[in-house]
Amino acid sequence: MAEGFIFKAVRGLWYAETEEGVLCCSARGKLRTEHFTPLVGDRVEVRPLGGGKGSLEEIRPRRNSFIRPAVANLDILVILASAVVPVTEPFLIDRMIAIAELKGCRPVVCFHKCDLARAAELAGVYRSAGIDCLETSAVTGEGIGELLTLLKGSFCAFTGNSGVGKSSLLNALEPSLLLPTGEVSQKLGRGRHTTRHVEAFRLGKDVLAADTPGFSAFDAEDVSYRLKKDLPELFREFRPFLGKCRFHDCGHGRDEGCAVRAAVEAGQISESRYRSYQRLREELKDLKEWDFRN
Repeated sequence: MAEGFIFKAVRGLWYAETEEGVLCCSARGKLRTEHFTPLVGDRVEVRPLGGGKGSLEEIRPRRNSFIRPAVANLDILVILASAVVPVTEPFLIDRMIAIAELKGCRPVVCFHKCDLARAAELAGVYRSAGIDCLETSAVTGEGIGELLTLLKGSFCAFTGNSGVGKSSLLNALEPSLLLPTGEVSQKLGRGRHTTRHVEAFRLGKDVLAADTPGFSAFDAEDVSYRLKKDLPELFREFRPFLGKCRFHDCGHGRDEGCAVRAAVEAGQISESRYRSYQRLREELKDLKEWDFRN
């Protein structure tokens, strides 16, 4: 038996890095019977079968997993944003941060294209909330080294609205990728709307990054009742004020004696983040726990 890390999934086959080398694996019958699908990022036990092939025998417990993209054990989610066309709406950033926090995945906010427009004020909002935030430029190289340092030793993924410059940023982090902006990569065989598999590739020596189909919309299927239930705790700057409201079931909206709203009025929590909380709470209000039970 060999320990392995799944770095690519293609049409019911999984490629795992092991001490025996890279093995192309199928899932053993028990995993298929239990409908437990292996994911890129999984730590696994593989039985070598010879000829570069193997059988996935066991999947080790996951720290987290995502439905779309189908990845597991993400350490960091890099949320790309832009202060120039296309300007990223803060709510989209805050929604992604909440999902990352829910999954136990460290959020890093990256304002790209800072050579065209700075985002110092909004970046300050996230830094004040205790969230890592950088301004980067693939053109000037600003922030690239700092981002690589933040990602060191991690399995990460990048998300952001279309046009924020994900491909150019990835090229700046690892020039050998040669990803054309908005086109199909000749090296990786992937491009916008055409990717049919999930794969992890290296950024330098110490970083693994997931390259996935439809990644910018990855959160659409990961909304759950737990997100609704835990929402106040997922805004980390709210935490010092939770439990201090007049009513124990305070929704931190218009409730009388709300400590969170008082902190907003006192400038201890940003108006922008509080508006995002309110909007997300409204979006989730009709979710019921039983809708998510198996």
